[in-house]
Amino acid sequence: MDISRASEGSFERGDDGRFTGEVWLRSTLTVEDGTNIGVVHFSPNARTHWHRHPGGQFLFGVSGRGRVRSKGDTGHILEPGDVIHVGAGEWHFHGGTPHTPLVHVAINGGGAPDWSDAVTDDEYGEGF
Repeated sequence: MDISRASEGSFERGDDGRFTGEVWLRSTLTVEDGTNIGVVHFSPNARTHWHRHPGGQFLFGVSGRGRVRSKGDTGHILEPGDVIHVGAGEWHFHGGTPHTPLVHVAINGGGAPDWSDAVTDDEYGEGF
């Protein structure tokens, strides 16, 4: 059994090469198969760059309101209690809305994600 205590972790500022805007991350637990669970805080307008996960990703909304969109798809809103699954290898982004922050739990399967370009303001607004 693996346990991660909230009192034992701290948040780190998200890397500018992977995020636009102010983002704070806490990686809580990584297990042998590479599955990772983390908590992410996005400020309003903050978002990830385009990326994909080899084993897919689950996003669980904790507070605020966020945007999630895969390339070529319409956007989806993530609110507290909502769960969105992004399939393995699917290019996508997620983050806060223009006016609200977002906190979500991310469950990432299969090891480290592949990162790509920043999401432009036009892409961020498209489909919402």
